Amino acid sequence: MARVAVTGVGVVTGAVTGGREQIRAFLASSGAPALSVPSSALGGLIDETEARRLSRICQLSVAAARIALADAGLGPGAGLGLVIGAEFGDLRSTIAFVDGYLHRGPGGLSALLFPNTVMNTMAAATAIAVTARELSLTLNAPTVAGELAIARAAAAVRAGRADAVLAGGVDEFDSALAELLAEGGAPSERRGEGAGFVLLESLDSAEARGARVLGEIAGVAWRALRARPYGVGRGAASRAVAAALDEAGATSGEVGRVWVSASGDGPRDRWEQAILEEALRPARPPQTALASRAGRHAGLGALAVAAAALDEVSRGPAVVHAIARGGTHVALVVRRAPVE
Repeated sequence: MARVAVTGVGVVTGAVTGGREQIRAFLASSGAPALSVPSSALGGLIDETEARRLSRICQLSVAAARIALADAGLGPGAGLGLVIGAEFGDLRSTIAFVDGYLHRGPGGLSALLFPNTVMNTMAAATAIAVTARELSLTLNAPTVAGELAIARAAAAVRAGRADAVLAGGVDEFDSALAELLAEGGAPSERRGEGAGFVLLESLDSAEARGARVLGEIAGVAWRALRARPYGVGRGAASRAVAAALDEAGATSGEVGRVWVSASGDGPRDRWEQAILEEALRPARPPQTALASRAGRHAGLGALAVAAAALDEVSRGPAVVHAIARGGTHVALVVRRAPVE
């Protein structure tokens, strides 16, 4: 089985946009939360034709993918796959498409908007933009979509099913979505928007081409815990963290930090704490929640993996951890690259 190297990262968020150096500066700084992505963040990453043709969420995805490829020193094309997670898809385009029908009947349906109503529209637009012709997979889940996409992509690279994979997620947030969630009784939490990708390759391939290895995804696991749909479970026992640590050849006592998915959803955040206490006891490594600065969205999985690889303070491997209402549970073990 191949070892999985992280050779590039690209994020477009309200709090930070860029590759490893911009993320390093972000982690070393402190600032007020920034939940929305300014239009200026896409400057130079999206050309005029794409700005007219692509929806905003697709622009976020394409921009982050291009940053990750540039950060990895890898061009588009050859052997490149794509795994992308999202919670809501292109909801803004979907609402506009439905509104056209509700206001004007069948004549109001837009052929231009219709392709954006399917959940894999971001993957399609991004694959075309970066010429990713291999594995293409879209995963839809609340909270954990980005982490799950990276875990699935790492498993594909480890098994030799793909040479290189862009993996991460994207979500867009607007007032219409906030109103829909509130009307549906969704819990209050700090939501944001943005996109983030890591580029995963086999370690042998990365070293052969002289890539600047950022870190290694040494173990991954995902499980389903018992919970009602969009509910919080009562049990804290889960094999995901233990399975990821076992694959990485690490123990709970070696974990230097846990990058958690806490986002202000009290019941879910407390469930996550109970799961981690059960999985890592008696160790209690420090925890960091990136949603406090960037808001919760599917792009945070890539940002968390990069943060774990760039963490020069904590000793030992890091765990990137996420749990969703409904019970989808993801754990990744990330090791920093050796200092040259």
